[in-house]
Amino acid sequence: MNSSFALFKSLLEDTKNSRALYQFLKNVVKPPYDYSDLLRWQWAQSVSALDKLIHDLVRVGMVESFLGTRSPTSKFLGFGFTLDTHLQLTQNTASATFLFEQMVTQKHGYLSFQEPDKIADALSNIWNEQHKWQKISSELGFNENYTKTMLKNITIRRNQIVHEGDYSNSLLQRQPISEEDVEITLDFIDRLGEVIYNLVKL
Repeated sequence: MNSSFALFKSLLEDTKNSRALYQFLKNVVKPPYDYSDLLRWQWAQSVSALDKLIHDLVRVGMVESFLGTRSPTSKFLGFGFTLDTHLQLTQNTASATFLFEQMVTQKHGYLSFQEPDKIADALSNIWNEQHKWQKISSELGFNENYTKTMLKNITIRRNQIVHEGDYSNSLLQRQPISEEDVEITLDFIDRLGEVIYNLVKL
């Protein structure tokens, strides 16, 4: 799991570094040019980094359970696969771990782990904690409602940026975005990812 978290931190660091480009363009290349899409990219990229972190932590954790080095959760034990996959796992013991990891990757590949409920459900594959967001929020120093609402709002805005061009109404007016808002978002995602990693790692 260490490498998964290291990649998450690297992705966020690269995202934060693009602030310098935005500030340079804003200060040196004057209006009427608008460089706010660099801020929108940072917002969307930070959510993608969290999504990937959850995918990676769950995949690695499930492989650990498969190998017997992590206690299996009830959700893990209910992880379904076809008889064909079962035969492959039993008949190819030398590559069973690789095959299982590929199966997890394929099954989760079309899912996104960005919303609080979806993240909690994904983590149930590797983490037996019943009150996940309460535990996560406590580590962050927030109450559960604040943490989940913050993440939901960040994800909603990410979806507006990615799927709607950040246009909020029929008048074709883009929503304003500020460096301060982006900084708050990236810092929150950074802290959230670190807390989740520390809670689920062995």
